[in-house]
Amino acid sequence: MDVFQIIIQLIGGLGLFLFGMEQLSTGMKNLAGRRMRHILDKFTASKGGGVIFGILLTLLFQSSSAASVVMVGFVDAAILSLPQTLAVMLGTGIGTTITAQLIAFRIGSYALIFVGTGFFLKAFGRSQWSYGGQIILGLGILFYGMDLMSAGMRPLQDVSIFINWLEYLKNPFLAIVAGVMFTALIQSSAAFIGIVMALTSSGLLTVADALPLILGTNIGTTVTAILSSVNSSAGGRQLALANTLFRVAGVVVMVFLLELWEQVTVYISGHDASEGRLLANAHTIFNVVMTLLFLPVTGYIGKTVKWLIPRKEIKKVQLNYLTPELLESPGMTLPLLKKEVQDMGKLVVVMVEQALVPFFDREAKILDQLRENEKKVDGYREEINRFLVRLNEKQSTDDWSDDIYRFLHVVNELEQIADIVSVNIARQGDKWLDSNIHFSEEGENELREYHQRCIKQLARALQLLDDWQPEKAMKMKRKYRKYALMAYEMEMQHYKRLLTPSSQSVESSKVHIELLNLLRMINSHATNIARMVIMEDDSNI
Repeated sequence: MDVFQIIIQLIGGLGLFLFGMEQLSTGMKNLAGRRMRHILDKFTASKGGGVIFGILLTLLFQSSSAASVVMVGFVDAAILSLPQTLAVMLGTGIGTTITAQLIAFRIGSYALIFVGTGFFLKAFGRSQWSYGGQIILGLGILFYGMDLMSAGMRPLQDVSIFINWLEYLKNPFLAIVAGVMFTALIQSSAAFIGIVMALTSSGLLTVADALPLILGTNIGTTVTAILSSVNSSAGGRQLALANTLFRVAGVVVMVFLLELWEQVTVYISGHDASEGRLLANAHTIFNVVMTLLFLPVTGYIGKTVKWLIPRKEIKKVQLNYLTPELLESPGMTLPLLKKEVQDMGKLVVVMVEQALVPFFDREAKILDQLRENEKKVDGYREEINRFLVRLNEKQSTDDWSDDIYRFLHVVNELEQIADIVSVNIARQGDKWLDSNIHFSEEGENELREYHQRCIKQLARALQLLDDWQPEKAMKMKRKYRKYALMAYEMEMQHYKRLLTPSSQSVESSKVHIELLNLLRMINSHATNIARMVIMEDDSNI
């Protein structure tokens, strides 16, 4: 077999191996995916349960890297807290060893039986049988790819260049670096361990030489999670760092115990165990030991990463215009109160503008911004009220202008709009990002259009703060009626799409209607400011 044929067989075998893992993962997701949210809530309540959930999650995705990315997403979307996920991350390490244990079974010669059986079950079975067939098909392709890689590597024993390169891997530290780089490259620790098993079964590496490579792959698997956390919230970055600290610390401990690790593995596996089984068991032993070692101290690790990557503290809102000195000049309060309320209104407009970004662009970090801005809006309300309470000590409320009460009414309406965005819409956003649902093109365009109308109505309301003109207020009221009718028509159009064959709107229907209703509520609160102006004008007639 020439070098070209060896390369083709290795690449083809690796491709089949990864494709088999993908099929296995897809089948398991289809079989258990709907139960995952229930499992999530049930198991993450305790550290032990979190470890079990991590194992299940890794079995589901057939990749600790992918499972880690999912957990970063959960933390980023505030579905789980950082302490809950640290135990889960330790469990993902154990979970990936189960795949290695499956690979260690020497059933390559029976792989095509799995492929044939799995294909027929997947093609002709129904529901659960079809999903089970996909799992069997994935296993068959995985084993066949593994067999191709092993067969392709045997002739490499006679290739001097390759043998010389492998000599470098006898240095534990170089082997660890190689394991990190290759695992990060193919983004699958199980696939790399499969390659290492093929090297050992072909006689190209000893089990002792392969152990540092296994250490390297445990660090390499963290790279994907680190990359996925770059644009996430502080919580997501904290989790990715904690996962890396776990792996690196475990490797540092084990690199000085390589000989003992090998002896324990041989003792547990038996002297007649195959090289693949020894490596699979060694991988399992490492991750179990690491979990037992670090599970009791996840709290300290959590505190450490929070110190290293602190969340941005939301500073207490400082009013720019209603300063303590102004209390000595109550007559100057009104124009400066208006400026504070206008600044508060601008912040609420930003919140409304960003409200649907998680649904259209699937940006989780926007949800954190919405919640942070809502706290700032609350800060405005609290500081304005606190100032007016102190003002009352200087000047009786009987002497206050009616305009002050108007602005307090506006503050209340703005706060309610902020609450709708940060609580109701953000809650829908969390669920949306946790799913794989998409709006139909028509549905998304309708939401975008109505969202823009909502922003314009809020902008009109803030313009009223300058002059309180009844004519502008009446225009807003007419616009509100027009927008209410538009929302009703959009809802009817949505139901029509829902009833058409092969509709894309079925899964997104509940969220679509909920968002329309919430935007309509925002319109109503914005229009309440106009209604107040109209009521005052009527009372003066």
